[in-house]
Amino acid sequence: MTRTLNRLTASQVGAFHDQGFLVLEDAIAPDDLDVLRASVDVLEAWAQHHQHPHFDVEKTSTDDHVALRKIQAIHHHGGEPWRALLTHPLTLDVFEDLLGPDLRFHHSKLMMKPPFEGSAKHWHQDLSEGFVSPAEVARLIEQGTDLTPERAPVVAIQYYLDDSSAANGCIEVVPGSHRRGLHTNPLAPELFSRDEVVQAEVPAGGALLFHCLTYHFSAPNTSPHKRRGPVYEYFAPPDDVALLPRQQDYGLRVRTG
Repeated sequence: MTRTLNRLTASQVGAFHDQGFLVLEDAIAPDDLDVLRASVDVLEAWAQHHQHPHFDVEKTSTDDHVALRKIQAIHHHGGEPWRALLTHPLTLDVFEDLLGPDLRFHHSKLMMKPPFEGSAKHWHQDLSEGFVSPAEVARLIEQGTDLTPERAPVVAIQYYLDDSSAANGCIEVVPGSHRRGLHTNPLAPELFSRDEVVQAEVPAGGALLFHCLTYHFSAPNTSPHKRRGPVYEYFAPPDDVALLPRQQDYGLRVRTG
């Protein structure tokens, strides 16, 4: 029986399962964007004089200037607007359309690329970036292309508080790479060719969805413009992948069928 979709069209759902990523142009309302940006300003100001293990900084940082790279568990550190984003109806509707009605929360983070300082992130797949133990990664890699995205149903949504462009380090993806199995990170160059790569540019207020097996990368920010992108990841209970709890609220059931 065909399942009724909440937010996405059948074409969008098909494109995501075929390509391993999907751009949504309108994911956060303008007023909510203003609130989240103001919250980031407060967190950046705090980080100039404080340290926390969840706050990662760029190598260019000094005692007089701290450039944030990442804040883990942003739904805890950022307060109510970020907790509300975790269970935003649009988000949960989209994820139900992609993964089904039994949705669990995996983790959140805020990825930052400060002007002229935001560093690159190597080519990788999220599933082997701390999701599972080294032994489990090795077991899954041995399965080769038998490890399908349906058997590892973990999907990220990265919202954008600023325009995400080629100049300020937008995410680049290899369409269809989520159907090539799991590999060790950083990904070997011979796994794909440069002409396969797509720059997933997204306007402020939009979002990028991508599967945990999709090959992706982000270049350094060489522009004078910020690129701030909170990430929330969700999963459906997988059949045979032993996901590790990464932070508080891991496995929180955010919607049930």
